[in-house]
Amino acid sequence: MKMEGTGNTAEADAVTTTSGSWETLEWIFSGASNELNELVLMFDFGNLGDGTSASTFYFDNIQQVVGPPNPQPVSLPLTFENGTTTSDFRGFAGSTGSVVTNPLIDANNPSATVGKVVKDGGEFWGGSYLQLTNNLDLTTDWVISMKIFTSAPIGTRLKVELEGDSGKSFVDYITTQTSSWETATFNFSGTPSDKDIFILFFDFGNVGDGSNNSTVYFDDVELVSGPAIPAPTQQTFPVTFESGIVDSDLSDFYGAVSEIVANPFPDTVNNSATVGKIVRSGGAPWAQTRIIMDAVMDLNQQTGFSMKVYTDAPIGTTLKFKVHNDGDGFANEQDVLTTVSGAWETYTWDFTGDPSVYDRVTLMLGYDRINNASPEATFYFDDIERVPEVLSIEKRLTEKPFHIYTSSSDNKLHIISTKNLNFQNIRIYNAMGKLIKQEEGSYSEINFNTSFWSAGIYFVQIGTAHGYFSYKFLVSP
Repeated sequence: MKMEGTGNTAEADAVTTTSGSWETLEWIFSGASNELNELVLMFDFGNLGDGTSASTFYFDNIQQVVGPPNPQPVSLPLTFENGTTTSDFRGFAGSTGSVVTNPLIDANNPSATVGKVVKDGGEFWGGSYLQLTNNLDLTTDWVISMKIFTSAPIGTRLKVELEGDSGKSFVDYITTQTSSWETATFNFSGTPSDKDIFILFFDFGNVGDGSNNSTVYFDDVELVSGPAIPAPTQQTFPVTFESGIVDSDLSDFYGAVSEIVANPFPDTVNNSATVGKIVRSGGAPWAQTRIIMDAVMDLNQQTGFSMKVYTDAPIGTTLKFKVHNDGDGFANEQDVLTTVSGAWETYTWDFTGDPSVYDRVTLMLGYDRINNASPEATFYFDDIERVPEVLSIEKRLTEKPFHIYTSSSDNKLHIISTKNLNFQNIRIYNAMGKLIKQEEGSYSEINFNTSFWSAGIYFVQIGTAHGYFSYKFLVSP
């Protein structure tokens, strides 16, 4: 349900709990503007609908009623023994927060009352938040500590986001226990002290089903002392991850989470013991990890870069490689598309024709794709090197021997060969990387009906006798 008018719009979600019978749903608009006089109903939000009974909704008796008490700001430390109530939580996208009895009172957490967050449907980025009484002072103590309890498997992702005037800052924690209390810490070293909203995302990357595995209990949220994250150390080409580079030398922005790990998939292309890892965990389509080099990169001398990459993302995923300087605005970025999935491959980026010099490398792997921390949003990388001018398959792929376009007049996607090159197979993926259409056969021209496809960005991968070619296209509403 959405409210519109002369003030700021406001939206609220409700989730059905029955099927085949009437029920009463409530939407809470606490804090919304009092200048809204238009009501918008969006049933089965997120799905296109097909006109069947499952896409049909009857509604009646819309009325404005008294809701729960307005959420009240809270202060750290947050113990849930000091007056915080369920109505102080605000949930979104399928996440609900509440205050409940401690389900496991033990030596690790003897508190009688704790917080609880449940994910049930909605979006993979559903979360619950609390308004803080004052801005967090992160100048002395910048580590947020909390006790957590969940029945979800070890390795479940918990994200804390702080919001304020300067924007959003978030840190991930991966659980190490299941069905017992553990202490999770989130290091916000270097974060501005203007944050007054605390958001908890549990099992980030999954929608959740309301079960115990989609439920987390938490308690004793407080600021504690912790190590400062050191400034990144400058690196030398080739960057191999066997030469002393540490996690803090990789600077993350816009939702990338990077670390240095043991190579989980050694093979003949890359049998190195240690590699870099980037997880796209929320944030912007341009989530990125930056490496500062110890000397400027003169592109007049060597115009290319090579790097080994492993990902389970679909073939045709964009790997963006950017070179730039800090603060002066000069930058250049080049793309290549993955040609394999589930294996290491060496890719090269060509910067021929750029006479500039740069001192930073930024990796935007999986650019403009999913950010849900899944295997398809995870990229391993290694052996970043300078190379001479690139005369490789990546350059050939930019020739684009197919013409791709959508037509609103006939609601079709058209694929036409422009270089007498027949395709052998076609795979079409939505923006989340899900395969939605596949076609085999030798053709020079084909079209697909897009009438029942949701509006948005799609990717098509075309297989030929001379390799794979990938394109992006838009289906309009």
